[in-house]
Amino acid sequence: MRETVAPKFALFVKLQGEVMNQTSRVVLFREVFCSWQDVLEAFVLFKKAEGYSSRTIKDYRYHVALLFRECPQAWSPQDANKTRMAVLSYLGQDGIAPATFNIRRKYLKAFFSWLADEGAYTGNPLEGIRTRKAEPRIVQHSAEILTKLLKLPDKTTYCGKRDYALLCLSIDTAIRPSEALALELEDVNLKEMTVLIRASIAKTRKSRTLPFSLETAKALQALIASRPREWETPLLFANYEGDRLTVSGWRQRLQKNYAPKLGLKRLSPYGLRHDAALHFLRNGMNPFALQTIMGHSTLDMTKRYIALAESDIREAHETASPVKRFLGSKKRVR
Repeated sequence: MRETVAPKFALFVKLQGEVMNQTSRVVLFREVFCSWQDVLEAFVLFKKAEGYSSRTIKDYRYHVALLFRECPQAWSPQDANKTRMAVLSYLGQDGIAPATFNIRRKYLKAFFSWLADEGAYTGNPLEGIRTRKAEPRIVQHSAEILTKLLKLPDKTTYCGKRDYALLCLSIDTAIRPSEALALELEDVNLKEMTVLIRASIAKTRKSRTLPFSLETAKALQALIASRPREWETPLLFANYEGDRLTVSGWRQRLQKNYAPKLGLKRLSPYGLRHDAALHFLRNGMNPFALQTIMGHSTLDMTKRYIALAESDIREAHETASPVKRFLGSKKRVR
């Protein structure tokens, strides 16, 4: 962060209390923040104060900066129409997938909404731009594939025991990869067979407790027992040197070490979360219980998995319908 941003931001907030018209506020804003980089840093400071996770902060930085790099004219506090046209041009690019469009819209709308609240803009240039309907990108692996996957780690080594325990926990609880890799030893209760997702590491910033099976408890116990005594890290899942295992590192390990052995082109940490959710539903879990376990803020996110599970039921019904078998297909009368 630039050294001048913090005092500038404090000065701007102080002066906001003074009575001034919109034009004066825009002029003041331009004097306090000379560039979009300065504004972005002030916005990030605001989001950090609200308690957003480092991952979300990183996403805000990326998407806001991408807009201004590709469309520099979008930074026009003095000309709302110019900003509006630049934003429309950016979001209207050909070939953008609906999911990508929705993500960009989400972060940019929050950014410009903050600018409007601060008095820099008379309105939000994304006002009226609706989300696009996107097909859910949910990965599905069969029970046979997952069974083979759980047998692949070499449990005679620390890394193998770690991979096995992480696979068990991921499939057993549908935990987010970022949450799993941020877990600490004290978050695991082997006696109660539960793991605490602290608010500080949860995506929604709300804590939740996840139960796990006896098989996962045994895998975690074996992992903890195999840790070198000299390691000082409190992290539950560490790399071979005792440092943090990143989501990227875990993804690469799944892709390189396990996907080829399963005949898969792609195997990702988030794919395991999708698998867990779908198999929970197929095995009869209540949708509301699944919503709680997955940490979804609304049932809308969970409904994507419900729809896929229901399609499985429809397909199974078409195959095994008793009436269809008893009566068979009939020729239509013309």
